[in-house]
Amino acid sequence: MLVAATPSARAQNETAPPSGAPLSTQQIFDAAFRRLQSYPVPPYAVFTDTWNIRARPMGFYTGETTTVEVHRYAVRLADGMENASDPIPSGKLPPALILPEFLGPFAWTMRSSVRVPPAGGGVMMEPDIAGLKTIATVVAIAKAPYAIGNGSAPPPIEIVDGHPTYHLELHPRSEPEKHNLRDLWVDTQTFDLWKARFVGTYTPGPGAPISPTDATVYFRNVLGCWVVAHAIWTYQDSPMSFEFDVRDDEIGLPTTLPDWLFDAAEYRKHQQAGDADYLGQLLEQLRHKGT
Repeated sequence: MLVAATPSARAQNETAPPSGAPLSTQQIFDAAFRRLQSYPVPPYAVFTDTWNIRARPMGFYTGETTTVEVHRYAVRLADGMENASDPIPSGKLPPALILPEFLGPFAWTMRSSVRVPPAGGGVMMEPDIAGLKTIATVVAIAKAPYAIGNGSAPPPIEIVDGHPTYHLELHPRSEPEKHNLRDLWVDTQTFDLWKARFVGTYTPGPGAPISPTDATVYFRNVLGCWVVAHAIWTYQDSPMSFEFDVRDDEIGLPTTLPDWLFDAAEYRKHQQAGDADYLGQLLEQLRHKGT
């Protein structure tokens, strides 16, 4: 691991609603996103993921196959640019996919200064949080996008990774494709978001069909940042259905990365010049620094 999960040092009274009367589901919802917004967002991040991909035929069950892949990424949080690549034996710069559609650990960032562009080609696999980034300063909104829970009943309390949480069931009042959050699990004491479920559409790569997807994500604290550490989502490409189970293996937060890492044309120039594998060397440095 490059970094270990660390306890949050933030004062909870900045995000917690007033104590006293039992909290409404809307108060819990608002407190969760204020809390999420209170965490810092780094300018850059590098990380590696392990993908467990399960495939099985639709309809009559005739067995399944599982494959494991490990990939690495660099992201620039200011505009959501992502460099995805895998090392090659020569130690030189490998081929990279450089796109403005990252869906990594920081996809749930609530800072309004962070611009994560939508995925192209009709793909919608981002949580519906863009409209909530002003929630810390807006006193009232004309109409909340979600009805929460079941009437006036208090939300059930469930345990997520050892933490008691409020389970908020979200029902979009309109535009269910846009307002795609469906369930939140919010810490009963800190209002940290430990787990979330949302829906959307997904494709594993250019040219592959777009499929409806159901995604569940789990969070943790990494160097003071609240990040997605584990994500599970579904995909269908008839006659097969797939489940992607992706975990962050290591995350590093460098203070800067060169612009050419996020520019496909400039990256190719460095690749053609025979440059060494920049991300591979950086990850090794961060590993040694963390030991």
